[in-house]
Amino acid sequence: MSLFVHPDPQEPAGGFAFLELPEGTLTEPTATVAVFDAFGERWLATSEMLGDRIEVGDANWQSDRVEFGPYEVHRHDGADWVRIGPEIVNKIEEYAPLRLVVSGHPYDVTWPDTVPPRAGAAVLGSLQTVARKEAPPGPERLVGKAPPVEPPQAPPEPESAPVPEEAAVQSRKGSVLLPLALLLVALAAGIAWYFWPESGDQGQAPPPPVPESDPCSFANLSALSGGFPVTAEALRDCGTAVGPDTALRLVEDAAARNDGAALLLFGTLYDGETLDARIEDVIGLTFEDDPAKAVEYYDRALRAGAAEAAGPKAATCTRLARSDATLAKGAHDDFCVE
Repeated sequence: MSLFVHPDPQEPAGGFAFLELPEGTLTEPTATVAVFDAFGERWLATSEMLGDRIEVGDANWQSDRVEFGPYEVHRHDGADWVRIGPEIVNKIEEYAPLRLVVSGHPYDVTWPDTVPPRAGAAVLGSLQTVARKEAPPGPERLVGKAPPVEPPQAPPEPESAPVPEEAAVQSRKGSVLLPLALLLVALAAGIAWYFWPESGDQGQAPPPPVPESDPCSFANLSALSGGFPVTAEALRDCGTAVGPDTALRLVEDAAARNDGAALLLFGTLYDGETLDARIEDVIGLTFEDDPAKAVEYYDRALRAGAAEAAGPKAATCTRLARSDATLAKGAHDDFCVE
């Protein structure tokens, strides 16, 4: 199962986060947290400052593993929750690839950008004055109210001149002709409507045909029943009709449901010694060789019931045993040593 990092909604200033783990993962009332940098292969160490005065950034990384805590374990909403503070949050950059080890349970995560660091408390010192820019002189700078400005008065309307008798006669003629013109227009419209052909709508274009459903779309592939083995076979049959992003979403959704076949495929994608030709070469979904992540997914696949993951897991454990890298040694101790 996966670990999720959430911001603490009660700390809008940042600096605090909740780690959500699957229910039943942490059996003790408290837990410890260790932070491993996947790139630098170093462990996060404690800061010299405490509480709100922990500075943002400039993390202290070292080769020895450091356990933060203990932190109280909260049981809520079908999960185990651990609340961490600025001692960890203030030292981690967003999108950093990490391995969080919570009471011995390792999880690979990418630190989200929704958990901001918390700025340190203000340092005591003398007050300093700040010079303000002088505003340009104007009426608004005067004390009191400016005298009201009277709006300009409109010039008086000229008196209407008397209408000559001839113009009055023309006006009476216009008042008679206007209704007559309207009557003629209405009569012409009625005649045109009566003789208009009934097939006037024949010139409209027919509606476009409804396209057939794409069996290789994400919606149709995700709606298949029978678990991820059925979905994986459909992916291989679609081939180049499916993009790597669509395939990755399907694998991630199934892995989140703890589907053993999806976890096994993740292990294959991270394992440079194995190849799923249709998925990796045809569809283009493939990762860089990372035996530490591969053995973790093989181990999860075995625990989810995918017995065929035993062989590649054993081969990956042999590779890890020959490596001198710190991350490889940690993965070998976590997943290969019974």
